[in-house]
Amino acid sequence: MLLTIISVLVLVWVYTGIGKLTDFNSFRGAILNQPFPNDIGEYVSILIPIIEVVLAILLINTRTRVIGLVGSIALLSAFSTYVGLVWVGSFERVPCGCAGIIEQLGWKAHFILNLSLLILAMIGILMMTRTAMSPKQ
Repeated sequence: MLLTIISVLVLVWVYTGIGKLTDFNSFRGAILNQPFPNDIGEYVSILIPIIEVVLAILLINTRTRVIGLVGSIALLSAFSTYVGLVWVGSFERVPCGCAGIIEQLGWKAHFILNLSLLILAMIGILMMTRTAMSPKQ
């Protein structure tokens, strides 16, 4: 089960991170159209896809997997919070800076997807900590 969770998260981070990098101008434009200052948007547009790819790499390596899971939880928490706020109408403009098919989802489906991935990452970290704490045979 842990390997399945890690595989799903790696696929999501590679897919979204590479998608944003390959269509960077479109992603950057969507980020700069978000309801926060453009100075922040410039940094966010660069950092998000890089963080997503780095998380995938951290998850692949067994020695850095816990860091990858914690980072995944942090990023998915931020994404879920933002999408949830958009879904309930907290912002006047709501362009999506997502990649590929994820951009085609409605806000409710996007929120459910993010929460599902967040729960998977939490289960993954619980499984890893339980494994690390169990007595060695």
